Amino acid sequence: MPLGSLTHQEGGSSRRRPQTAQRRSFPGPYAALITALSALALPRLLIACAARISDAASLSPIAAPQATPLAIAADSSPTNAALSTAQAAFVTPSPSSPLSAPVVPTPTTPPACLSQPGQIIVTELLDAALPRSLPYRIYLPPCYGRAGAAGYPTLYLLHGLERTDSQWDDLRADEVAGEMITGGDAPPFLLVMPWERKGLDFEAAVVDYLIPAVEREYSARPERSARAIAGISRGAGWALRIALNHPQVFAAAGLHSPAVLPPDLFTLPGLLESLAPSDLPALWIDIGDRDPLRASAEQLTALLDEAAVTYTWRLYPGRHTEAYWAAHMQVYLRWQVARWGAAAGDG
Repeated sequence: MPLGSLTHQEGGSSRRRPQTAQRRSFPGPYAALITALSALALPRLLIACAARISDAASLSPIAAPQATPLAIAADSSPTNAALSTAQAAFVTPSPSSPLSAPVVPTPTTPPACLSQPGQIIVTELLDAALPRSLPYRIYLPPCYGRAGAAGYPTLYLLHGLERTDSQWDDLRADEVAGEMITGGDAPPFLLVMPWERKGLDFEAAVVDYLIPAVEREYSARPERSARAIAGISRGAGWALRIALNHPQVFAAAGLHSPAVLPPDLFTLPGLLESLAPSDLPALWIDIGDRDPLRASAEQLTALLDEAAVTYTWRLYPGRHTEAYWAAHMQVYLRWQVARWGAAAGDG
């Protein structure tokens, strides 16, 4: 209803019905202001507008803006006294609860042991059931021993023809692993590098003796998902055979410039047919475009394609050389550790 008086018509004439003053209560700090305005006898329209502002402020969730105090001359008149009272009362109400200070995370200091390199231990496995000892190297990452009961995932690295357990060490596999771990690109993990010595059944020596010994003597996790295997050249042929003959042991196999062992290219189709897709390890295959073993590697991928086996294939520039493998060492390790929780790509 508009502001103003009501008009009532009776018998063709009109007369003004006198207004009846209504008492209103105003919330909070505005009450003193309304009282002061009334004392100054300002027009009722101004009072009503102030009342509307007061009502809106009481309904709005936005806090009332802080008023700038008016400069009032020192005067003891009732009018100025009323305005002074209103000025003193017209302050922004304090919030019901103080604002909380922002939470600043406390920076964490990396353990001092991360500044130290990992450790290579050269040792050998002695077992009465083996015709001779099995030499191997094991890489222990920085801060080894801090994993507690959880243990570490383990990557088994097999060397090429006429090489020894030193080949992966010479290619700086342990240094690259350490850089990835200390840089936060990989979780801590172990590297195990056995030597294929003559007179040993290498497949049985690795699966039946070396793996149990490593998991018994070091903090190596014993589940399949925490084990992987890789090889260079002839070692890649061993990695393929061992991973497919023992799919319950390894979750992944990296084949780098693979020299597939005879007669595996002939027996592979039947072996793949006997395995459920869920039993197959993840496979990586790479080779240089000028590698003399490229043709056999492509024959291997053709067999995998016929069996609808998923794998990762990389054809890089290069030959069958130490320089080629060293250049791609980080790519090899990144692919392996990706399933162990690292933010790593496959190159």
